[in-house]
Amino acid sequence: MTLRKDTMKVDVILITKNSASHTPVFERSLRSLYREVPVKRLIVVDAFSTDDTLKILRKFPNVEIHQLRGNRAVARQYGIEQVETEWFMFIDDDVILRRDWFKIAQKYMLPEVGLIWGWDRICNPHARNRMKVMYYLRRMDEYHLMLRNFKNRGGTHDTLIRREAVEDIQIPADLHVYEDWYIKTYVEKKGFKCVVPQDLWCLHYLSPKYNLENMTVIARLQKKYGLQSDFVTLRNLALALPKCLAILLISMDLQACRDQWRMYFYNFIGRFYK
Repeated sequence: MTLRKDTMKVDVILITKNSASHTPVFERSLRSLYREVPVKRLIVVDAFSTDDTLKILRKFPNVEIHQLRGNRAVARQYGIEQVETEWFMFIDDDVILRRDWFKIAQKYMLPEVGLIWGWDRICNPHARNRMKVMYYLRRMDEYHLMLRNFKNRGGTHDTLIRREAVEDIQIPADLHVYEDWYIKTYVEKKGFKCVVPQDLWCLHYLSPKYNLENMTVIARLQKKYGLQSDFVTLRNLALALPKCLAILLISMDLQACRDQWRMYFYNFIGRFYK
């Protein structure tokens, strides 16, 4: 039975691991969720946080905390298995939803739609300065650049999913990253559409870590699942220095420049040498 949209509530899945320490907007993120979304249950899959994460979570109603060890693939799979509502939501611990987020999303809950992604306006200044170069290179505005990224790899930081579209899913346990790509691909293979409305977005305070360990994991998964070719990896390395110079020219942001170099260089090392 389909609920009337004015009475609809959704289960929400949140993955946490010391979020209170690692994410400066954690409590603000939760407040925006409860302000904008009719939450039936907040299903928290927590990796045994040792800071104030659980204390903050207990300030909010209808929270279920499930603690287990595992990566993001394991956590998302577990969360999906707990869902009871017709539609459910993934939200990250570092996003602030725009006003009327759910009201806008409801317009796109059509029978053929299985996933609704709210694109992200990046708030980390270093990440934004890296993106500015892409605006010029690809001649795209922020929305269309994010849309391109979503088509390539999906996203789950503020995403509504029809439960029917993923009820039999088994996310490969090695997908510590790219589990969002797998979910998007699965929904499409089930015959549903994934939509990215231009008027549905969040503020995303992401803080990516471009170290050799993380980028090696990413590189190996890219190769195993055919997500990035050897040619593209080599091309990215060749473009690393020009992109870094462009970042410095446009923004004078040394941190953004370092992040850009580390991402491409460590991805190359992780794929071919590590």
